[in-house]
Amino acid sequence: MADTPIRQFQGTAQTVINTATDIAAGNFSGAPAATYDNTTDTALPYATHALAMAEFPDWAAAPVAGTTVDLYGVMLNTDSTDDDTDAPSGTAAGGGRYFGSWVIAAADALQRRTIVIDMAGVKQVDFYIKNGTAQNMNNDGGTSCVVKVTPLSFGATL
Repeated sequence: MADTPIRQFQGTAQTVINTATDIAAGNFSGAPAATYDNTTDTALPYATHALAMAEFPDWAAAPVAGTTVDLYGVMLNTDSTDDDTDAPSGTAAGGGRYFGSWVIAAADALQRRTIVIDMAGVKQVDFYIKNGTAQNMNNDGGTSCVVKVTPLSFGATL
């Protein structure tokens, strides 16, 4: 079966952050919009990876090229009863697990980015983002910051 092609399978996107609240330079977002549940997707329950797509709408001024917005999460139901503790707040990561970073361009305009994240062992998670740029992220006037996570897996179709 050496010639069996590996395929990519995707489930249904879940909106995990949707905030109209500004995120100051160096700070974490507030509470997530929804808990990401990696156990219930009808096509890909317990996916090993996910696509994390983010829309960063506007900035106080153009960020420095190559700075990042970082994705963190607090794991829920880690042993089917307990959650990890200490959600990110202010500039502190607390007990948040690092999932990845979106690289930002030097543009004071909408920036949409997608990264692949490792979801192995993740049942449920509350996601947070950290504005790692030196500019405030302006999320107001109908220009919310949105993060969607789509389960992703790889395998062969026989």
